[in-house]
Amino acid sequence: MADTKKEHYVPRCYLENFASNSKRIEVFDKWKLMVRHNQDIKNVAMENGFYDLDLLDMLNRIDAEKSEPTRRDIMSYMGTNCWDDVVSLLGDKRFVEKEHFANLEGVYSKLLKVIIQKSYNGNRWVLRNCSAMSKNEKVLFSFFVAIQFLRTPKFRNTLADMVEGMAQTLAYKSQMSKENALPKEAFAVDANRDYIKLQHSAMILDPEVALHIAETMVDHIWIMCVNKTNIPFFTSDDPLIRIPHKQDEFRSYSGFASDKIEIAFPISSSLLLCMYDKKTYGHLFNDRQFYVMQDIEEVNYYNMYQVINSYRCVFATEDHFATAKKYCEDHPELQAYHSTVEVL
Repeated sequence: MADTKKEHYVPRCYLENFASNSKRIEVFDKWKLMVRHNQDIKNVAMENGFYDLDLLDMLNRIDAEKSEPTRRDIMSYMGTNCWDDVVSLLGDKRFVEKEHFANLEGVYSKLLKVIIQKSYNGNRWVLRNCSAMSKNEKVLFSFFVAIQFLRTPKFRNTLADMVEGMAQTLAYKSQMSKENALPKEAFAVDANRDYIKLQHSAMILDPEVALHIAETMVDHIWIMCVNKTNIPFFTSDDPLIRIPHKQDEFRSYSGFASDKIEIAFPISSSLLLCMYDKKTYGHLFNDRQFYVMQDIEEVNYYNMYQVINSYRCVFATEDHFATAKKYCEDHPELQAYHSTVEVL
């Protein structure tokens, strides 16, 4: 039997909040323009061996004189002078999944339940008089949202695009002054998949990467939107969306700290967390307040952003994907992954 394991890049404890009581969910696959009904959440937003790393095999493929310094660096990082200690830990290809995410997701699951409970199913008095979460819960939740942003296939592909784009640009520029200089397209690069997977894992495991993103989000104004319509909020295989409200021909304003940025993260079928640039929107909202959505168009607006931003699949409690399917039919560029990275 093959040594494979389903590894979720969107955790099940999160997907449960968009599923039926039997943990079944509706899936819209925008690449195939099809809806898959009544899917078990164990079988969505996952990939066999997505985080698996055979680090020892990678080391064995490095030239002997280069591998020894690498081994010393790894031992130093792990706080040991014995290579056997490293082997016993990193010999497990599922280290990232078992030792990192398994520990985090227990806390994440409890925090999600606390935040959902605080809306009291949209109780009017609560929504008018209470905060959506405490300051401490806001800080902690920002860390989990940042991790979700980092752990997806789309992020890994973007990382590969950046590596390939940088290598291509450097190679092209190194010969630009020559009379017989080749066009940039002649230097197309395919990054080694093991290398990209290793770099992706390093970013996931480095708490400073997630903390930097989390600190930026914490500085925003947070609004908890409560869905009072009969259309559920969608989520996706890349659920954290950034909506730039400032446009420029030469500069992107879609960064986490950009002027007029809006960041949205669905929490359940009835709750959506929106984060707003404090400088622009601080006078309009109180931090951590509730906002009631009664207009279907508002819900559809954020749902459509989930469709556009998703890597491939969108998830919901019920099949309300007709508009999403039509939009993807009209915009065929959404039916495959396309790089958004441009290195000049």
